Amino acid sequence: MMGEDAGIVVGQPCAAVEKIVSITPLANGTTITKRAEERKWRDSQGRFRKEATDVTEGEEVVFHTARIVDPVSNTLAVLDLDRKVATVFHLPEQGPGKLHEYVELDDKQPEARPGVQVKIEQLNGKSIAGEYAVGRRVTRIRPPGTIGNDKTVVSVSERWVSPDLKILLASSMDDPREKLVRQATRLDRAEPDSSLFTIPPDFTVKEVHVPEAER
Repeated sequence: MMGEDAGIVVGQPCAAVEKIVSITPLANGTTITKRAEERKWRDSQGRFRKEATDVTEGEEVVFHTARIVDPVSNTLAVLDLDRKVATVFHLPEQGPGKLHEYVELDDKQPEARPGVQVKIEQLNGKSIAGEYAVGRRVTRIRPPGTIGNDKTVVSVSERWVSPDLKILLASSMDDPREKLVRQATRLDRAEPDSSLFTIPPDFTVKEVHVPEAER
């Protein structure tokens, strides 16, 4: 659900701010660095709001879109904050497209292409934004010819999750093709304002009922 989070969590309200940095090396030695920020809120009913935007150094952070997952109404709402337009998707009750309870992704064996060697390490717990988190490191070794490569490619990824809040607090990926780091810089366990999970009255609303065939 919502990419890096893994399902509905009830009774654990929180709000978090995350910073994301991605670095892409080019063949001539140049590197391209991109920065982004995400904000997340979750209330006691399991309703979840996420906003994300690219960040330019020295400029004010402005969010243009928001997504609200509401297990109470079984909907996903996509809000265009600039145009004040909301598209509400009514989700199926059954099948792979339905909302589901939280699933611990680190309990699953990582997928890998044939020939790729995978090493998994459980990491000692640490504090991130004041919350205890447990981590897992996955190293993938791709021998020559595995992905069209002429030399061995090694990538290392980590995920740090709060076992109490059941929310991703940090992750990283170190690969010759890209380096990506994301980490929560602020975390609040207070109940968020309920208005965050509702569509403002001055928004134009478009309703979409997702048929069972599109699950």
